[in-house]
Amino acid sequence: METSLIMSIGNGGIIGPDNDPTTGTQSAVTTTFNASGTLTTATHTQELQYLIIAGGGGGGGHPVAPTGTVGDRGGASSIAGVPITTVDTVGGGGGNTGFFVPDPGEQPGGSGGGGGRRPAGTGTAGQGFNGGAGIRANAGGTDLTGGGGGAGAAGQDHQPHNSPIGRKNGDGGAGVASSITGSPVTRAGGGGGSSNYVNSPIQVGTGGSGGGGNGGNQSFTGTSGTANTGGGGGGWSDGITGFQNFGAGGGAGGYRSSVPGESSGGGASAESTLAVVGGTNYTITVGAGGAGAATPAPSGSSTNGGSGVVITKEPEVDFVSGASGVWSLNEVYDFVKAGTWTN
Repeated sequence: METSLIMSIGNGGIIGPDNDPTTGTQSAVTTTFNASGTLTTATHTQELQYLIIAGGGGGGGHPVAPTGTVGDRGGASSIAGVPITTVDTVGGGGGNTGFFVPDPGEQPGGSGGGGGRRPAGTGTAGQGFNGGAGIRANAGGTDLTGGGGGAGAAGQDHQPHNSPIGRKNGDGGAGVASSITGSPVTRAGGGGGSSNYVNSPIQVGTGGSGGGGNGGNQSFTGTSGTANTGGGGGGWSDGITGFQNFGAGGGAGGYRSSVPGESSGGGASAESTLAVVGGTNYTITVGAGGAGAATPAPSGSSTNGGSGVVITKEPEVDFVSGASGVWSLNEVYDFVKAGTWTN
């Protein structure tokens, strides 16, 4: 009885066992999601850093007459759960096309798709940059396209005849580097543009650093955006027609980061980290790359956008456990029945 009373005093007036608290450190946990899934936070986690990249836009093209093909927008990526507000990113804009049936319009996205017949697509604030401008031959002497926008820089505009390197399609915009996994990796570059004028292949644009695909035509093999970087697909053109035959680069997927000291897309600073609950499930969605213009079989080219990625980091945290306990009602009953409960 006296022992129980001493325990009561040691617990600050609560009747129960007097446990000695213990301290410890929960190591940092970094998790990479290359596909959609579930994040279960560690027991003592209270804060979450993230890098969220949407799927890149597909490259545009003119693979079959008489209609052109605009690249599809990439899929959105996100983190969702209680008690946070969902954090999502916008898929990259598809690359524009040269033909006008149907009228493609501009192609906005996380980063904008490169311009062709229509103006370049705009990027989303805090996620990516605009695509580069293209031009029609009736305005610039040659059909040329712009590169897709990247998370770190706008897509390059077309380069005209009198540029130092001669006429050329725009390169994809650069991506952004992050060290969330421990070493710097650049992701979310835009795709390069492509064109063919009077059955003459024009210099294609190269993909932006961070997974952007290269432009392609019958002289250059086009490439898709790199998987799990959100890179835009390269544009495509061929020799089927001599005019209005061009495909712009796809824009990179939207890029958002809350890693301290790093950057989000579009020149934005890192966002605030998330306050989360330990031992809780959070839904992770990873966006697919947008489909690019279908290309003629012999070319071996591909113009799809790269899939996105979600990377989370739970920082190292110190914790205290083993606080003083409380007797259960069953234990109190047993003490009273045995006559050993304190008065």
